[in-house]
Amino acid sequence: MTRTLFLFLSLLLLLPVACDPEKKTTSEKPVIVSGPSTREVYVGTELTVQVVATDVDTPELTFSFRAPTIPDATTRPNPLTMTQSGAQSAYFRFTPTSADVGDHFIDLVVSDGVHEVSGVLTVRVSSSTGSNPYPVFVAPLGSGTTLDLEQETCFSIQIQVEDADSSAVDITLEEPVIEGYTLNAAAGAFTGSFSWCPTQKQADEGDRFSLNLKADDREGHVTFKRYTLLLRRPVETDCPGADPVVTHTPTAAQETVNDLAITFTVTDDAGVFAAPVVYYSTSVANPDAYYIGDLVPVTAQRISGSPTNGQYRATIPNPVVSLTPGASRTVYYVIEAQDDDDTAGKCDHRVIAPASGMYQTAVTHPTGTVTGAGLCEACTADVQCGGPNDACVVLAGGQMRCLVDCQDDPDGCPNGTVCSVGPLIGVSGLSRRQCVPLSGSCVSGGCVADSREEDDAPSPSLPAITDGTYSDLTMCMDPSTGLADPDWFRFTLQTTTLALIEVQFSHARGDIDLRLRDAANLVLDRSMGVTDNETVVACLDPGTYYAEVFSWDEDVNTSYDLVFETIPGGCCVDDEWEPSDMQNAIPVMHGDILDELSICSGDEDWFAIDLAAGQYLYVEVLFTQLTDMQDLDVYVVSPNGSTILTPCCDPNNGQSATSNEELLFEATSTARYYVLVEGFYGSENSYMISFEII
Repeated sequence: MTRTLFLFLSLLLLLPVACDPEKKTTSEKPVIVSGPSTREVYVGTELTVQVVATDVDTPELTFSFRAPTIPDATTRPNPLTMTQSGAQSAYFRFTPTSADVGDHFIDLVVSDGVHEVSGVLTVRVSSSTGSNPYPVFVAPLGSGTTLDLEQETCFSIQIQVEDADSSAVDITLEEPVIEGYTLNAAAGAFTGSFSWCPTQKQADEGDRFSLNLKADDREGHVTFKRYTLLLRRPVETDCPGADPVVTHTPTAAQETVNDLAITFTVTDDAGVFAAPVVYYSTSVANPDAYYIGDLVPVTAQRISGSPTNGQYRATIPNPVVSLTPGASRTVYYVIEAQDDDDTAGKCDHRVIAPASGMYQTAVTHPTGTVTGAGLCEACTADVQCGGPNDACVVLAGGQMRCLVDCQDDPDGCPNGTVCSVGPLIGVSGLSRRQCVPLSGSCVSGGCVADSREEDDAPSPSLPAITDGTYSDLTMCMDPSTGLADPDWFRFTLQTTTLALIEVQFSHARGDIDLRLRDAANLVLDRSMGVTDNETVVACLDPGTYYAEVFSWDEDVNTSYDLVFETIPGGCCVDDEWEPSDMQNAIPVMHGDILDELSICSGDEDWFAIDLAAGQYLYVEVLFTQLTDMQDLDVYVVSPNGSTILTPCCDPNNGQSATSNEELLFEATSTARYYVLVEGFYGSENSYMISFEII
């Protein structure tokens, strides 16, 4: 009896452990690897700290924080957050307001379900209202420039940044960095230069490219500038269809310090190819013989209508804001629009209005009292703002906005603003204390976030997307930073899969960009054009991936749809000839035709053929190109394999941007030559190739 009772009690003691799978048995505490530290941050600037921890017997950890000195940490409009980014890491984010100035001790907490450990993150919040903390791009001015390919071959752009309270500024390029982009800017220097000589191939692929500049003062203040590089290509003649029609009433002479709004209508049977461009200048010697490369381009925005009948507006900076009252300038301008009659090629129509000469209008700096724009309205000069002492100041994200003077009445600032500790220097040199928004930025507040928020960071907790269209999405501005609030989408693949992600939107209502990232946050692909819609098509291995939708625009408020499609087994498959590199080149001769070949991303196909001096080799490559990522090119390579004898980029001899390629080559000596077929910038496609010796 005693033995039986002992066994029963022993089993009873074991039952809770054996039968309760939810009970934690961990005995080791988590260890925080990174996160606790001392950080400095300015009002209106987001602080992001990655917290990483390990646990020898628990792979899944949870992260949280305690902020005893910030009572509204989780209830304020832009709360402090801890976002899980993996099984053993998370991101802590904090964007302070002016009420947070001072030191805060944040407990970063990690738990394995049984044990809880913490480390202290000391955050020192400084006011950004004591001086002008953000760098300002003073060159290049405007929103872009034009390269007329009939006259010039390269862009050459000077860059200059000013920052009143910094001893060094780093100027760098942000994505997309197109092949051939060259930036010369020494570390810490306030000046630099940019150059780019687009190839014929690049010109065939598109006519608008983005130059994204970044200025970092090494003190947590970063300013971005997006600059459009417009390639003005020769247009074909005798194309079918009708020309676009531009209807515009020239702007009357004005006495104003405001920027000039040029409005017009464009109608076309097929629709305009991209947003029309207004070219302007204040120094045109002969309006009847101007050179368009000397004019400054401004991309117009469609304010109503459709691509076939749209109303557009372009804003030209006021040329007299820096002049004395009574001074005048004449603004000369033309309007250019291009249709899309030839959807598969370049036989479209381009018109300039007026057909001869230029539109022109006189602008005069008003005399007497000037009442300018109010608090937080856009500006480019101090004189455009409110009263005589209201300044145009660069705020978070590079916004140039009007503020309100408070030099003589520091307590009289409007709600939601605070008088700066010291004077702020306006973009035209005015130096006075100003009422600054508590968040550090001016955001209209009219943008309504979509139902997927908060989706501002990559996280395993994001709901996974599946094949289909996700509608009624919105890209909004983050009030705390003055920059667009990104949207992240997570998806997981079980097998190697061809994935298509497309963001559908109207560029006229605000630009949106797209990046594809893996679970380690590495960028795998991107689409960052300056026209409607962005698309990424990629062959992906099993795993978790993220689509990052973002924008460079100020105060963006743009609706969009996201289309996600997967094709299991749809990835490119090598043909039976692989590997076909130079050492394993496929031997061919006159009359040979090879079918069912394929080029996968990063692949090359080599063919070897014997030619006598004076003989001509004719090669034809047949394939169907529906997107830019299906473009194949063909070259002839020297007998030693080191020199391409038909170099890029001749669209009439092997390197066009459309379906099929033809190549003709004359041999200068008797030898074995090589024919090389490859995809343009990682393009993939199946093809057939034929060889003739003439």
